[in-house]
Amino acid sequence: MRTLVVWGAGRIGRGFVARLFHGPLWRVVFVDIDRELVDRLNAQGAYTVFLARREGIERARVEGGFSALHTGDADALARLFREEGLMLDIAVHEPKLAEVADMLAPLFTARALAGAGPMDVMMNVNMAAPDEAFVRLMEARLDGDALAYFRARVGVTGIAAMCISPVATEAMLAEDPLALLNNGWPEQAVGAAQLKGEPPALPHLRLSADVRAEETRKLYTLNMAHALCCYLGVKKGHRTVIDAMGDEALRALVFQALGEAGLGLSAAYGFPAGEMAAWRETIMALLDNPTINDNLPRLGADTRRKLSAADRLCGPARLCLAAGGRPEAIARAIRAGFDFEHDDPGTAYVRGLVAARGLAEAVRSVCGLDEGDALWGMILNGESH
Repeated sequence: MRTLVVWGAGRIGRGFVARLFHGPLWRVVFVDIDRELVDRLNAQGAYTVFLARREGIERARVEGGFSALHTGDADALARLFREEGLMLDIAVHEPKLAEVADMLAPLFTARALAGAGPMDVMMNVNMAAPDEAFVRLMEARLDGDALAYFRARVGVTGIAAMCISPVATEAMLAEDPLALLNNGWPEQAVGAAQLKGEPPALPHLRLSADVRAEETRKLYTLNMAHALCCYLGVKKGHRTVIDAMGDEALRALVFQALGEAGLGLSAAYGFPAGEMAAWRETIMALLDNPTINDNLPRLGADTRRKLSAADRLCGPARLCLAAGGRPEAIARAIRAGFDFEHDDPGTAYVRGLVAARGLAEAVRSVCGLDEGDALWGMILNGESH
């Protein structure tokens, strides 16, 4: 039996990743900063995942085969990270990644000193190139034998999965306080070439020849469409994805934006045009799922990250321009993003920047653009309504 450590026992780590590995050949250990959640997981020993499919909601139970540790359980974590055949899945929000790297550095050091074998890390972090970001963070925190071990024996791969996981409803949580809700996406892809240990032989874990292309396509299509629905939909009074997709004008903009992104992705990564046309229909079907009904403000939060140069809006817009297209729908979403209000620190930063220094300077700072960029003019001179 091998062990999967899931760092972050939230909606993706517990509701999606753990289910892929749940079975007789793997045990799952959740690591989380929330002591109450850790204690409840250990005491309850099971939880429910509500799978929101288009035809209705199903219940899936995860019973046994897992335990949980608090991030402060240093001795237990040190013993865990000496195990052979270990895999690690990092399932946190991007702003927490540096904090996670701080906690992992001594564990990788201890593993190196123990002469342990190879291990692999899967990056379930919703950002551009999370594997590269994690490697940079770890290399800045390790030295000597620990750094040499990390470079030679630790594989780090991004992932590709289309799991949509809003907060469980009050009724679901009343039934099971540990309940989770997602769209029941059936698989996760990882990079075959990036793995250093033995690849897991699991029916729903797929080895990809180019996981970077796949994860970029997901970020630049599904996450792009979510951001567009939020930034343009909230302006029109919509509160959920289903509401936004029921607005014919907004729906047409989503379809247009997916075409713009598809043009750029085909040129940059070699996806055939026919495949991208089918992919656009897949995304539209995911957005049309009436049982998921995701909250728009949740999808738009942290505009400092989501409006940045390589993320879900500017990234596909740049690829579209490089391929000779004009990302007009995506540019409208970017412009609207600078008007979006939310109480998270990233969005507060962007709104404060707009108020203090003006829209043009905010676009320059947040998106990494200037007057010489075509996208600059499209954002500053286009319509946002």
